[in-house]
Amino acid sequence: MRMKLIGAVVAAVALGLVLTACGASDKSNLKQIDQQRTGDYLVTALNETGQVKQGPNKFVLEFRKASDNKLTDVGNVQLNSAMPMPGMPPMNAGAYATPSGTAGRYNVESDIQMRGKWTFIVMFGNGQRASLSLNVQ
Repeated sequence: MRMKLIGAVVAAVALGLVLTACGASDKSNLKQIDQQRTGDYLVTALNETGQVKQGPNKFVLEFRKASDNKLTDVGNVQLNSAMPMPGMPPMNAGAYATPSGTAGRYNVESDIQMRGKWTFIVMFGNGQRASLSLNVQ
């Protein structure tokens, strides 16, 4: 009987740890950085602070149908980021998106080397484009 009790306690602790780990990646705590509607899609950039900092960044891109606000898979997502520079060619920053495992949600990593207003062109689906404005601090 004692072994069954110990087994039940171990199982309960393991389940609690799994649920806690799942809660740590809960996307409901994310704050909007910018959003644009393009066609029937809402494209939203989100992260934990709602701000983008100079240097390495991680954020989430969400694609929702504007008609019902449900996440929707848009296939391959490509990013191009640039900051206009007066009298010079625009500065570019590396950025790429990978599927998060949830349809319509993509993890983005970028390395932005200068503060200022950056434009992220998001290309997705069948030739769709969105332009997100990120104020890098």
